[in-house]
Amino acid sequence: MENDLRESWNELCDSLKESVDYIFDPKLGVDASEQAEGLRHHLRMLYWAVDRTLENNDPDRPELGWVYPSKVGQDNPDGLYMSAPLDLSRTYRLTGRMDTVRYLGFSLMDLRFGRGSITQLLNIGTPELVDIGESRFIVVLSPDPAPDNHVGNWYQMAPGTCRMLVRQFFSDWTSENHAELHLECLDPSGPPTRLDPVRTVAVLDDLASEMGTVPKFWTDYVVAQRDRGEVNSFDHIAGRKISGVGLGGSDQQAYGGCWYEVGADEALLLEVTPPNCLYWNIQVGDTWFQSLDYVNLPATMNDSQARLDPDGVLRVVFSHRDPGIQNWIALGGCPQGGITYRWNNPDSAPVPSLSLFPVSGIHGRLHPDTPRLSADERAALNADRRRHALRRFMR
Repeated sequence: MENDLRESWNELCDSLKESVDYIFDPKLGVDASEQAEGLRHHLRMLYWAVDRTLENNDPDRPELGWVYPSKVGQDNPDGLYMSAPLDLSRTYRLTGRMDTVRYLGFSLMDLRFGRGSITQLLNIGTPELVDIGESRFIVVLSPDPAPDNHVGNWYQMAPGTCRMLVRQFFSDWTSENHAELHLECLDPSGPPTRLDPVRTVAVLDDLASEMGTVPKFWTDYVVAQRDRGEVNSFDHIAGRKISGVGLGGSDQQAYGGCWYEVGADEALLLEVTPPNCLYWNIQVGDTWFQSLDYVNLPATMNDSQARLDPDGVLRVVFSHRDPGIQNWIALGGCPQGGITYRWNNPDSAPVPSLSLFPVSGIHGRLHPDTPRLSADERAALNADRRRHALRRFMR
Protein backbone atom coordinates (compact mmCIF):
# COMPACT_ATOMS: atom_id res chain seq x y z
CA MET A 1 0.00 0.00 0.00
CA GLU A 2 2.94 2.35 0.61
CA ASN A 3 3.88 1.98 -3.05
CA ASP A 4 0.29 2.72 -4.08
CA LEU A 5 0.32 5.92 -2.05
CA ARG A 6 3.60 7.07 -3.57
CA GLU A 7 2.46 6.17 -7.08
CA SER A 8 -0.82 8.08 -6.70
CA TRP A 9 1.03 11.10 -5.31
CA ASN A 10 3.48 11.09 -8.23
CA GLU A 11 0.62 10.76 -10.71
CA LEU A 12 -1.11 13.77 -9.13
CA CYS A 13 2.05 15.86 -9.36
CA ASP A 14 2.57 14.86 -13.00
CA SER A 15 -1.06 15.62 -13.77
CA LEU A 16 -0.78 19.08 -12.21
CA LYS A 17 2.19 19.90 -14.45
CA GLU A 18 0.36 18.80 -17.58
CA SER A 19 -3.04 20.23 -16.65
CA VAL A 20 -1.99 23.87 -17.22
CA ASP A 21 -1.14 23.39 -20.90
CA TYR A 22 -4.43 25.02 -21.96
CA ILE A 23 -3.42 28.27 -20.22
CA PHE A 24 -0.51 28.69 -22.64
CA ASP A 25 -2.38 27.59 -25.77
CA PRO A 26 -1.75 30.27 -28.45
CA LYS A 27 -5.32 29.80 -29.73
CA LEU A 28 -6.61 31.51 -26.60
CA GLY A 29 -5.00 34.76 -27.69
CA VAL A 30 -4.15 35.94 -24.18
CA ASP A 31 -1.10 37.82 -22.96
CA ALA A 32 1.25 36.99 -20.09
CA SER A 33 -0.87 38.94 -17.62
CA GLU A 34 -3.92 36.85 -18.40
CA GLN A 35 -1.82 33.69 -18.27
CA ALA A 36 -0.74 34.69 -14.76
CA GLU A 37 -4.39 34.98 -13.81
CA GLY A 38 -4.95 31.58 -15.41
CA LEU A 39 -2.36 30.01 -13.12
CA ARG A 40 -3.95 31.70 -10.12
CA HIS A 41 -7.33 30.32 -11.19
CA HIS A 42 -5.83 26.86 -11.56
CA LEU A 43 -4.47 26.99 -8.01
CA ARG A 44 -7.81 28.23 -6.75
CA MET A 45 -9.47 25.26 -8.43
CA LEU A 46 -6.99 22.94 -6.71
CA TYR A 47 -7.82 24.51 -3.35
CA TRP A 48 -11.54 24.09 -4.09
CA ALA A 49 -11.07 20.48 -5.15
CA VAL A 50 -9.02 19.57 -2.06
CA ASP A 51 -11.76 20.96 0.16
CA ARG A 52 -14.48 18.84 -1.47
CA THR A 53 -12.56 15.60 -1.95
CA LEU A 54 -10.54 15.53 1.27
CA GLU A 55 -11.48 18.06 3.94
CA ASN A 56 -15.26 18.15 3.56
CA ASN A 57 -16.24 14.76 2.20
CA ASP A 58 -17.70 12.73 5.07
CA PRO A 59 -21.46 12.22 4.50
CA ASP A 60 -21.86 10.88 8.04
CA ARG A 61 -20.64 14.19 9.45
CA PRO A 62 -21.38 16.76 6.74
CA GLU A 63 -20.18 20.33 7.12
CA LEU A 64 -21.65 23.24 5.21
CA GLY A 65 -18.25 24.58 4.26
CA TRP A 66 -17.36 27.47 1.99
CA VAL A 67 -14.16 28.29 0.13
CA TYR A 68 -12.90 31.85 -0.31
CA PRO A 69 -12.62 32.96 -2.96
CA SER A 70 -15.09 30.72 -4.77
CA LYS A 71 -13.94 31.55 -8.30
CA VAL A 72 -15.69 28.75 -10.18
CA GLY A 73 -17.85 28.97 -13.30
CA GLN A 74 -18.62 32.72 -13.23
CA ASP A 75 -19.37 32.68 -9.51
CA ASN A 76 -21.96 35.24 -8.44
CA PRO A 77 -20.28 38.21 -6.68
CA ASP A 78 -23.43 38.62 -4.59
CA GLY A 79 -23.18 35.04 -3.40
CA LEU A 80 -21.94 32.94 -0.53
CA TYR A 81 -21.66 29.35 -1.78
CA MET A 82 -21.53 26.42 0.62
CA SER A 83 -21.53 22.67 0.02
CA ALA A 84 -21.64 19.38 1.91
CA PRO A 85 -21.49 15.67 0.98
CA LEU A 86 -24.65 13.54 1.26
CA ASP A 87 -25.42 9.83 1.15
CA LEU A 88 -29.14 9.79 0.38
CA SER A 89 -29.60 6.32 1.79
CA ARG A 90 -29.47 8.21 5.10
CA THR A 91 -31.63 10.95 6.62
CA TYR A 92 -30.45 14.54 6.90
CA ARG A 93 -31.97 17.49 8.70
CA LEU A 94 -31.16 21.06 7.75
CA THR A 95 -32.31 23.71 10.18
CA GLY A 96 -31.85 27.42 10.06
CA ARG A 97 -33.14 30.95 10.04
CA MET A 98 -33.54 32.96 6.87
CA ASP A 99 -32.62 36.25 8.52
CA THR A 100 -32.38 38.99 5.87
CA VAL A 101 -30.58 37.29 2.97
CA ARG A 102 -32.38 38.09 -0.29
CA TYR A 103 -32.30 34.57 -1.73
CA LEU A 104 -31.51 31.23 -0.11
CA GLY A 105 -31.45 28.14 -2.31
CA PHE A 106 -30.45 24.48 -1.97
CA SER A 107 -29.50 22.16 -4.83
CA LEU A 108 -28.59 18.47 -4.72
CA MET A 109 -26.20 17.58 -7.53
CA ASP A 110 -23.07 15.62 -8.36
CA LEU A 111 -20.84 18.70 -9.00
CA ARG A 112 -18.69 16.75 -11.46
CA PHE A 113 -18.06 19.55 -13.92
CA GLY A 114 -16.47 18.66 -17.23
CA ARG A 115 -17.54 15.02 -17.08
CA GLY A 116 -20.92 15.28 -18.78
CA SER A 117 -24.06 17.19 -17.91
CA ILE A 118 -24.56 17.88 -14.21
CA THR A 119 -27.34 15.76 -12.68
CA GLN A 120 -29.53 17.77 -10.31
CA LEU A 121 -31.81 15.85 -7.97
CA LEU A 122 -33.54 18.72 -6.17
CA ASN A 123 -33.74 22.50 -6.33
CA ILE A 124 -35.54 24.47 -3.64
CA GLY A 125 -35.28 28.07 -2.64
CA THR A 126 -36.63 31.06 -0.78
CA PRO A 127 -40.19 31.05 -2.17
CA GLU A 128 -40.67 27.36 -1.32
CA LEU A 129 -39.16 27.18 2.17
CA VAL A 130 -41.86 26.80 4.82
CA ASP A 131 -41.57 29.38 7.59
CA ILE A 132 -42.18 27.48 10.85
CA GLY A 133 -42.07 30.69 12.88
CA GLU A 134 -39.67 33.57 13.41
CA SER A 135 -38.23 33.08 9.91
CA ARG A 136 -36.99 29.59 10.82
CA PHE A 137 -37.20 26.48 8.65
CA ILE A 138 -36.56 22.73 8.68
CA VAL A 139 -35.67 20.72 5.58
CA VAL A 140 -35.50 16.93 5.84
CA LEU A 141 -34.00 14.70 3.14
CA SER A 142 -34.80 11.04 3.67
CA PRO A 143 -35.28 7.73 1.84
CA ASP A 144 -38.47 7.41 3.88
CA PRO A 145 -41.83 9.10 3.19
CA ALA A 146 -42.82 12.05 5.31
CA PRO A 147 -44.70 11.24 8.52
CA ASP A 148 -48.13 12.81 8.99
CA ASN A 149 -46.90 15.12 11.74
CA HIS A 150 -43.81 16.48 10.02
CA VAL A 151 -43.03 20.20 10.20
CA GLY A 152 -41.41 22.21 7.43
CA ASN A 153 -40.13 20.79 4.13
CA TRP A 154 -39.69 17.01 3.74
CA TYR A 155 -38.28 15.40 0.58
CA GLN A 156 -38.19 11.67 0.01
CA MET A 157 -35.04 10.92 -1.99
CA ALA A 158 -33.83 7.88 -3.88
CA PRO A 159 -30.58 6.44 -2.48
CA GLY A 160 -27.38 7.78 -4.02
CA THR A 161 -24.47 10.08 -3.32
CA CYS A 162 -24.31 13.78 -4.15
CA ARG A 163 -23.49 17.15 -2.67
CA MET A 164 -25.76 19.82 -1.32
CA LEU A 165 -24.93 23.22 -2.79
CA VAL A 166 -26.23 26.23 -0.88
CA ARG A 167 -26.61 29.61 -2.56
CA GLN A 168 -27.04 32.73 -0.48
CA PHE A 169 -27.45 35.87 -2.59
CA PHE A 170 -27.15 39.32 -1.03
CA SER A 171 -28.68 42.28 -2.84
CA ASP A 172 -28.18 45.09 -0.32
CA TRP A 173 -24.71 44.26 0.96
CA THR A 174 -24.96 46.81 3.76
CA SER A 175 -28.06 45.41 5.48
CA GLU A 176 -28.57 41.75 4.50
CA ASN A 177 -27.04 39.06 6.69
CA HIS A 178 -26.30 35.44 5.92
CA ALA A 179 -28.69 32.72 7.00
CA GLU A 180 -28.02 30.64 10.08
CA LEU A 181 -27.72 27.00 8.92
CA HIS A 182 -26.99 23.64 10.52
CA LEU A 183 -26.88 20.30 8.66
CA GLU A 184 -26.72 16.92 10.40
CA CYS A 185 -26.97 13.26 9.46
CA LEU A 186 -29.50 11.61 11.77
CA ASP A 187 -28.33 8.03 11.20
CA PRO A 188 -24.55 7.95 10.62
CA SER A 189 -22.96 4.61 9.82
CA GLY A 190 -20.35 4.74 12.58
CA PRO A 191 -17.86 6.84 14.52
CA PRO A 192 -15.27 9.07 12.82
CA THR A 193 -12.07 7.40 11.68
CA ARG A 194 -8.60 8.43 10.59
CA LEU A 195 -7.74 8.73 6.92
CA ASP A 196 -6.86 5.28 5.58
CA PRO A 197 -4.49 4.48 2.66
CA VAL A 198 -7.22 3.16 0.36
CA ARG A 199 -9.28 6.32 0.69
CA THR A 200 -6.16 8.48 0.29
CA VAL A 201 -5.32 6.82 -3.01
CA ALA A 202 -8.89 7.43 -4.20
CA VAL A 203 -8.69 11.10 -3.17
CA LEU A 204 -5.39 11.65 -4.97
CA ASP A 205 -6.76 9.96 -8.10
CA ASP A 206 -9.90 12.12 -7.96
CA LEU A 207 -7.80 15.27 -7.60
CA ALA A 208 -5.66 14.33 -10.60
CA SER A 209 -8.76 13.64 -12.69
CA GLU A 210 -10.49 16.84 -11.65
CA MET A 211 -7.53 19.12 -12.23
CA GLY A 212 -7.09 17.59 -15.67
CA THR A 213 -10.66 18.41 -16.70
CA VAL A 214 -12.53 21.02 -14.64
CA PRO A 215 -10.43 24.23 -14.97
CA LYS A 216 -10.12 23.73 -18.74
CA PHE A 217 -13.84 22.90 -18.97
CA TRP A 218 -14.82 26.37 -17.76
CA THR A 219 -12.34 28.10 -20.05
CA ASP A 220 -13.58 26.10 -23.02
CA TYR A 221 -17.16 26.99 -22.12
CA VAL A 222 -16.70 30.75 -22.10
CA VAL A 223 -14.22 30.88 -25.02
CA ALA A 224 -16.73 28.93 -27.11
CA GLN A 225 -18.95 32.03 -26.98
CA ARG A 226 -16.19 33.98 -28.69
CA ASP A 227 -15.63 31.24 -31.24
CA ARG A 228 -19.37 31.16 -32.08
CA GLY A 229 -19.30 34.92 -32.68
CA GLU A 230 -21.33 35.76 -29.55
CA VAL A 231 -19.19 38.86 -28.96
CA ASN A 232 -20.52 42.06 -27.36
CA SER A 233 -24.05 40.86 -28.10
CA PHE A 234 -26.85 38.79 -26.57
CA ASP A 235 -28.67 38.43 -29.90
CA HIS A 236 -28.11 34.66 -29.88
CA ILE A 237 -30.38 34.34 -26.83
CA ALA A 238 -33.40 35.75 -28.68
CA GLY A 239 -35.74 35.98 -25.71
CA ARG A 240 -35.55 32.36 -24.65
CA LYS A 241 -34.96 31.32 -21.07
CA ILE A 242 -31.48 29.86 -20.78
CA SER A 243 -31.25 27.05 -18.24
CA GLY A 244 -28.02 26.60 -16.34
CA VAL A 245 -29.12 23.34 -14.73
CA GLY A 246 -26.79 21.18 -16.81
CA LEU A 247 -23.89 23.37 -15.67
CA GLY A 248 -24.89 23.33 -12.01
CA GLY A 249 -27.09 26.44 -12.17
CA SER A 250 -30.44 26.86 -10.44
CA ASP A 251 -33.71 26.24 -12.27
CA GLN A 252 -35.12 29.21 -10.34
CA GLN A 253 -33.00 31.56 -12.45
CA ALA A 254 -32.92 32.68 -16.07
CA TYR A 255 -29.36 33.19 -17.30
CA GLY A 256 -27.76 34.90 -20.25
CA GLY A 257 -24.16 35.31 -21.32
CA CYS A 258 -21.78 36.41 -24.05
CA TRP A 259 -18.10 37.14 -24.66
CA TYR A 260 -16.93 40.72 -24.36
CA GLU A 261 -14.02 42.53 -25.97
CA VAL A 262 -13.49 46.12 -24.82
CA GLY A 263 -10.38 48.18 -25.49
CA ALA A 264 -8.74 50.65 -23.14
CA ASP A 265 -10.54 53.61 -24.74
CA GLU A 266 -13.87 51.86 -25.35
CA ALA A 267 -17.08 51.37 -23.40
CA LEU A 268 -19.85 48.83 -23.70
CA LEU A 269 -23.38 50.05 -22.95
CA LEU A 270 -25.99 47.55 -21.70
CA GLU A 271 -29.67 48.47 -21.84
CA VAL A 272 -32.63 46.46 -20.54
CA THR A 273 -35.90 46.83 -18.66
CA PRO A 274 -35.48 44.35 -15.78
CA PRO A 275 -38.30 41.88 -15.17
CA ASN A 276 -40.31 41.56 -12.00
CA CYS A 277 -38.21 39.14 -9.99
CA LEU A 278 -36.88 38.36 -6.55
CA TYR A 279 -33.37 39.52 -7.40
CA TRP A 280 -31.13 40.17 -10.40
CA ASN A 281 -27.49 40.85 -11.16
CA ILE A 282 -25.08 41.47 -14.04
CA GLN A 283 -21.36 40.69 -13.84
CA VAL A 284 -18.14 40.21 -15.78
CA GLY A 285 -15.53 37.46 -15.67
CA ASP A 286 -12.26 36.71 -17.39
CA THR A 287 -10.97 34.13 -19.88
CA TRP A 288 -11.04 31.49 -17.14
CA PHE A 289 -14.71 32.20 -16.37
CA GLN A 290 -14.00 33.48 -12.89
CA SER A 291 -15.50 36.70 -11.58
CA LEU A 292 -13.30 39.78 -11.62
CA ASP A 293 -12.23 41.49 -8.38
CA TYR A 294 -15.64 42.50 -6.99
CA VAL A 295 -14.29 43.19 -3.49
CA ASN A 296 -12.17 46.17 -4.54
CA LEU A 297 -13.88 47.17 -7.81
CA PRO A 298 -17.51 47.54 -8.92
CA ALA A 299 -17.22 44.50 -11.20
CA THR A 300 -20.90 43.63 -10.78
CA MET A 301 -24.29 45.32 -10.54
CA ASN A 302 -27.48 44.16 -8.83
CA ASP A 303 -31.00 45.47 -8.20
CA SER A 304 -30.02 47.27 -4.98
CA GLN A 305 -26.83 48.84 -6.37
CA ALA A 306 -28.22 50.05 -9.69
CA ARG A 307 -30.21 53.13 -10.63
CA LEU A 308 -33.06 52.78 -13.12
CA ASP A 309 -33.60 55.75 -15.40
CA PRO A 310 -36.94 57.61 -15.36
CA ASP A 311 -38.08 55.57 -18.37
CA GLY A 312 -37.65 52.35 -16.36
CA VAL A 313 -34.61 51.25 -18.38
CA LEU A 314 -31.42 49.99 -16.77
CA ARG A 315 -28.34 51.42 -18.48
CA VAL A 316 -24.95 50.09 -17.39
CA VAL A 317 -21.52 51.04 -18.72
CA PHE A 318 -18.69 48.48 -18.89
CA SER A 319 -15.27 50.10 -19.27
CA HIS A 320 -11.76 50.21 -17.92
CA ARG A 321 -12.00 53.92 -17.07
CA ASP A 322 -14.55 55.27 -14.63
CA PRO A 323 -17.24 57.18 -16.60
CA GLY A 324 -18.34 58.97 -13.44
CA ILE A 325 -21.81 57.44 -13.10
CA GLN A 326 -23.42 55.09 -10.59
CA ASN A 327 -24.13 52.26 -13.05
CA TRP A 328 -20.55 51.36 -13.89
CA ILE A 329 -19.08 47.86 -14.13
CA ALA A 330 -15.30 48.06 -13.97
CA LEU A 331 -13.27 45.81 -16.27
CA GLY A 332 -10.11 46.47 -14.29
CA GLY A 333 -7.76 46.11 -17.24
CA CYS A 334 -9.20 42.74 -18.32
CA PRO A 335 -9.78 43.22 -22.07
CA GLN A 336 -11.86 40.10 -22.72
CA GLY A 337 -13.99 37.54 -20.93
CA GLY A 338 -17.60 36.70 -20.17
CA ILE A 339 -20.64 38.78 -19.26
CA THR A 340 -23.39 36.99 -17.34
CA TYR A 341 -26.82 38.16 -16.16
CA ARG A 342 -29.22 36.39 -13.78
CA TRP A 343 -32.94 36.98 -13.29
CA ASN A 344 -33.93 35.16 -10.06
CA ASN A 345 -37.55 33.88 -9.91
CA PRO A 346 -38.55 36.19 -12.79
CA ASP A 347 -41.92 36.60 -14.49
CA SER A 348 -40.10 37.01 -17.83
CA ALA A 349 -36.59 36.76 -19.26
CA PRO A 350 -35.75 39.97 -21.14
CA VAL A 351 -32.55 40.03 -23.18
CA PRO A 352 -30.36 43.14 -22.81
CA SER A 353 -28.85 44.99 -25.77
CA LEU A 354 -25.14 45.81 -25.94
CA SER A 355 -23.47 48.61 -27.89
CA LEU A 356 -19.75 49.45 -28.16
CA PHE A 357 -18.66 53.11 -28.25
CA PRO A 358 -15.58 55.23 -27.61
CA VAL A 359 -15.51 55.89 -23.88
CA SER A 360 -15.25 59.62 -24.57
CA GLY A 361 -18.70 59.61 -26.18
CA ILE A 362 -20.56 57.41 -23.74
CA HIS A 363 -22.39 60.24 -21.96
CA GLY A 364 -24.13 61.15 -25.19
CA ARG A 365 -25.66 57.66 -25.17
CA LEU A 366 -27.01 57.84 -21.61
CA HIS A 367 -30.34 59.19 -20.37
CA PRO A 368 -30.16 62.98 -20.02
CA ASP A 369 -31.09 62.72 -16.34
CA THR A 370 -28.17 60.43 -15.51
CA PRO A 371 -26.46 61.93 -12.44
CA ARG A 372 -22.68 62.26 -12.31
CA LEU A 373 -20.51 60.69 -9.63
CA SER A 374 -17.38 62.42 -8.33
CA ALA A 375 -14.06 60.69 -7.65
CA ASP A 376 -14.62 61.12 -3.90
CA GLU A 377 -18.09 59.59 -4.14
CA ARG A 378 -16.69 56.64 -6.08
CA ALA A 379 -13.96 56.12 -3.51
CA ALA A 380 -16.54 56.13 -0.72
CA LEU A 381 -18.70 53.59 -2.58
CA ASN A 382 -15.71 51.34 -3.19
CA ALA A 383 -14.63 51.50 0.45
CA ASP A 384 -18.15 50.61 1.57
CA ARG A 385 -18.29 47.80 -0.97
CA ARG A 386 -15.03 46.30 0.26
CA ARG A 387 -16.06 46.47 3.91
CA HIS A 388 -19.37 44.67 3.36
CA ALA A 389 -18.01 42.11 0.88
CA LEU A 390 -15.36 41.03 3.38
CA ARG A 391 -17.94 40.97 6.18
CA ARG A 392 -19.88 38.40 4.17
CA PHE A 393 -16.84 36.13 4.15
CA MET A 394 -15.91 36.91 7.77
CA ARG A 395 -12.56 38.38 6.74
